Amino acid sequence: MPLDSADSFIDNWAYLKAELQRIDRILMLAIARQKKETKDVDRIAQSKADRATSHWWKGVVSLEGNAAYDEYRQPSQAAAKPSQQQQLEQRIRASRQKGVVLALPALSDRLQLTSFEKNLVLMSLAPELNRRYAKLYRFLRTEETAVKTDLPSLDLVLRLFCRNDVEWRSARNRLLEDSPLNRYQLLQLLPTPEETLLNSSLKLEETLLNYLVSEQPTLEALEGLLNQRRSIPTAPSSYLKQTVAVVEWQDLILPTPLLNTLQYSVQRLQGYTQVEKLWHFQPQSTGIVLLLSGSAGTGKTIAAQAIAHSLQTPLFQVNLAQVPSENYPQLLQDISTQAPIVLLLDAAQLWLGRSSKLDSAALHQFFNQRHHQPALTLLSVPLSCVIPADWRSHIDQTLSFPLPSERDRLQLWKRAFPPQVPIATDIDWQTLAQQLSLTGGEIGAIAQDTILYAAAIESPKVSMEHLLSVLAQRGIALKRKELKAKSSASD
Repeated sequence: MPLDSADSFIDNWAYLKAELQRIDRILMLAIARQKKETKDVDRIAQSKADRATSHWWKGVVSLEGNAAYDEYRQPSQAAAKPSQQQQLEQRIRASRQKGVVLALPALSDRLQLTSFEKNLVLMSLAPELNRRYAKLYRFLRTEETAVKTDLPSLDLVLRLFCRNDVEWRSARNRLLEDSPLNRYQLLQLLPTPEETLLNSSLKLEETLLNYLVSEQPTLEALEGLLNQRRSIPTAPSSYLKQTVAVVEWQDLILPTPLLNTLQYSVQRLQGYTQVEKLWHFQPQSTGIVLLLSGSAGTGKTIAAQAIAHSLQTPLFQVNLAQVPSENYPQLLQDISTQAPIVLLLDAAQLWLGRSSKLDSAALHQFFNQRHHQPALTLLSVPLSCVIPADWRSHIDQTLSFPLPSERDRLQLWKRAFPPQVPIATDIDWQTLAQQLSLTGGEIGAIAQDTILYAAAIESPKVSMEHLLSVLAQRGIALKRKELKAKSSASD
């Protein structure tokens, strides 16, 4: 459905009704799956231990946010028309163009909520509108406990909306550590005595609940709500994340000059350390600051991981887009205290751009500290031109991460599928590389979704048809006649 022909929502309640219909489909699928799994377990279980070691899993949401079972049963139909989630997004955009404020999309845009967080808010809101959802949640809350509540549990939401272990860990960590829902105290986790954290119930803060169900929500009312919640004192939490990098240089698919420059920067930092160790001489400035510019998915983060791995040190990373400006001083203090050897600042334009909300004196002090430590600071931005000339003197070098060439895309496609995943011979790598001008990040995401899709329909191998179905879901088309001719010729 083209955007200009999409029907906008007449008001906030019409939007909520459409979203709850989507949640209904997911819940009905989960219930059907749980009933089937319970029946199968009961049929073969010989003891309580057999039942305890069986579980139903999880991730009933498909590639584009709609219920997976219907999509996987009829992939050709799914490819022929937009998914329910895509249609919702089109109607939301049409509403925004007509000036209709929808409460949850406005909140999501303002706080940059993930799709998981948005679904979590909907799940927490649903029983406040209809007690039918409370009954469904009780059925799906499989833990054996005396808890009787109308609310969803953390475990239930993770099981419903996370498709694999990586998404489960990412969603859980974000929710418990740096989610805007926690930062503004918009969501409560209600733990039960002697129960695990996963069994905690999720409850929306009352002022947020009232805003979400407003007849005519406004952006001004949303700002007032957030300002009110922001004034409530909270315990400080660090936005600085530490990961152990396992990426090696050979894993990078980048232009040779760029790869050489990255490796040289590592050697230069290692040289500073060796100079002090061998000849007892300490250079005046030991730190290196690099500006990494390029679109999302062009390899900036994976390059930072390779650098950290080469230096045998953890990678410290923070996305400045997820940090409220009032928390900048605390973040700077955390960086100063921990003094990471490799630091990656995503969305660095928020500090270095012309409209930066960070005090220039604080930024000067940050650069001064990093330059006088044996450390490598990586500033990631989409375009280098967003950095004013005033700050360029603090940057040792600007490295541009281009979109991958056709040759690079061919390697990226072949490497995107792990060796343990069986691949059919009909996949036309060359055509994929030639026709699709994608980034490495986009290729990796498509490959992961294709693997999940093939596994969901219990295919023995990942084939070209699986790839085409996933590409169709993303609105990407290939010349299928040519592909079919090639496939027939090879047969």
